[in-house]
Amino acid sequence: MAMHRLPLKDGKGGRTVKKGMFVRILIVAAALALFIAPASLAAPPATTTMVVQAPMGLNLRSAANLAAPVVLVLRNGETVSVAGDPIWYQGIRWTWASVTRWGYTYEGYCASAYLANYPGYNEPIDGYTGNKGFKVIAPNGLRLRSGPGLSYYVVRIVPYGTILERTSADAVEADGYKWIQLKFNGSTAWAAKDFLQKVP
Repeated sequence: MAMHRLPLKDGKGGRTVKKGMFVRILIVAAALALFIAPASLAAPPATTTMVVQAPMGLNLRSAANLAAPVVLVLRNGETVSVAGDPIWYQGIRWTWASVTRWGYTYEGYCASAYLANYPGYNEPIDGYTGNKGFKVIAPNGLRLRSGPGLSYYVVRIVPYGTILERTSADAVEADGYKWIQLKFNGSTAWAAKDFLQKVP
């Protein structure tokens, strides 16, 4: 019995494609499309609206890292959308956030301690479980210095809510403050104990 053939060629050897084979290829392709198409339409992560509580503004960074570039400075009282699980790094609880300004959407990570969810806002749990930690309670952040005194240069300003671990170094009295040495980002720095609270 003669087979019906379509006048189609594969472009190489000039061989024709059998009609039955061509139909089967179309059926398989259609079936694959049903499985592949939905995968490319992944639903966006669920978001929650929060309010920035930082009188001097809050840095939105490209990554959950103090060394990451600042994408945008969020305004005090500004509403942002947050999503995903927080990241604990460098003694800071980071949250992914996005905000739209001037028709553009900016995304990045910011310190969770400066975000509030109204009404009925409760300060976020930072997740620290050690017994040598000190929490920063200075509302506008705390200056970490290279030595125990105001004359030493500022290594970093860490935000409210950051928890740092103390070293075994003795406290030092200088410039009207008691200074303690803290571990920070693989190194050490000094801070005035007046602006720290022992945890837990």
